Amino acid sequence: MLSNRESARRSRRRKQAHLTELETQVAQLRVENSSLLKRLADISQKYSESAVDNRVLKADIETLRAKDG
Repeated sequence: MLSNRESARRSRRRKQAHLTELETQVAQLRVENSSLLKRLADISQKYSESAVDNRVLKADIETLRAKDG
């Protein structure tokens, strides 16, 4: 009977250790997710700015071609 109690105690400890490990992993993944979301927002902003710049440059090219033609 003592052996069964000890076995149950060890099982609960393992379960608690696993739960703690999973909670730590969740916290790390949340930090990583937050970082990636910020990076995505930064890249999206740069993409939008580049798209605007590209349209302006294309318009400039068309203006220059019209003057030459």
